[in-house]
Amino acid sequence: MVEEETLDFRADRDATLKLIDWFDIDRARTSKVLVVGAGAIGNEALKNLALLGVGHIYIFDRDTIEMSNLSRSVLYTGADMGQSKAHTAARRLREINASVRTYWNDGDIYSDLGEGLIRRMDAVIGCLDNMNARLLLNRLCWRVGKPWIDAGIGSLNGHVRVFHPPNGPCYECALPEDHDRRQAVGESCRVIARRQVDQGRIPTTPTIASIVGAVQVQECLKLLDAKRWEGRSLAGRQFDFYGEFAAADVTGLPAREGCLVHDETIDPHLIVEMPKAHSQMTAAALMVAAKRVLPDAYLVLPDEVAVEWRCRLCGAAYPLLRPLPSLYQGDLICESCGHEPTWESEIKLTHKVSANHSPRALLEATLRALGVPRFGLVEARGSNGEVRFLELTGDANQSVIAEPPPVSRTGDSVL
Repeated sequence: MVEEETLDFRADRDATLKLIDWFDIDRARTSKVLVVGAGAIGNEALKNLALLGVGHIYIFDRDTIEMSNLSRSVLYTGADMGQSKAHTAARRLREINASVRTYWNDGDIYSDLGEGLIRRMDAVIGCLDNMNARLLLNRLCWRVGKPWIDAGIGSLNGHVRVFHPPNGPCYECALPEDHDRRQAVGESCRVIARRQVDQGRIPTTPTIASIVGAVQVQECLKLLDAKRWEGRSLAGRQFDFYGEFAAADVTGLPAREGCLVHDETIDPHLIVEMPKAHSQMTAAALMVAAKRVLPDAYLVLPDEVAVEWRCRLCGAAYPLLRPLPSLYQGDLICESCGHEPTWESEIKLTHKVSANHSPRALLEATLRALGVPRFGLVEARGSNGEVRFLELTGDANQSVIAEPPPVSRTGDSVL
């Protein structure tokens, strides 16, 4: 905090913020925060980050702006119809505060959001509207030890919860036993997932989104100055707001013994940055690079890959080479007899790529086709059991797009 008489309230946009004794404006200006989801809650969180002068704001959202978004999204206008939410939000934040830098990606978080980007963030804010996306973000953040803030809203109620690896509960711990990640993606009964045709829409208001988004950013500021706020944040806890009764409470979240996500945390010393490796290279090419790090290494893919489907009725075989989570009922129908598989036992699956044992088609497939996200980490295991995590660092400058500043700058890295 600085003395009021030394501030110029006419010329310094952050003058009032500098009067707050707990707010470190210099820390905010150098911080990197990723916001995943630029809908109603995301708009509020992003707006607050920009007003506070958080220096580097990264935005992920694959959707485009619809007319129905305008009643609860402060960053969008009627002129933005059909435009990318992520790009529009990034541009609008620069208009709110030209001193912040914004970066955006309108791809899919399953294929375009990798651990390489997340591990360079100071905090992650999740403004997502479905459980599977939350499960994925939780897994990515936990793998690289980055705290993240989840939120959800209804028409009157909302909640915020903070997860801070490696300690305390994760998002999956907080779910009921019968709703964990493996069951969410159909692994528990080995059934190919059904495509959700009608996801429905939850009616929300800008008021509840504003409340929840504000709490998320307030907690984000605490994460950026964790020592000051130790014991006074929502880490490991859930804030619930009940608009119907004008009430709120905070409860602790359980840490579930045996939660597999906790076992996925990566020792940062095992991560190897590979500037020439990228998600469009073949598995074979990465295998060659991996051998320089670990002799006789093989690759472990992030999800099982469906290599081939063989019809159990007529025996016809079909090559697939698709990550299992991307397969849905209706995608696979036998051209010979019309059989549609529902059980994974009819599909040949693999979790690893080996120079000596994998089919040529698998070796020649791109990492992206095999489910490795852009700027992701690929586990490599040596014959002696040694493990390294190969970062596709060559994707770094393609992982997000920097929104141009009001005054042109050249040569800026997005990270």
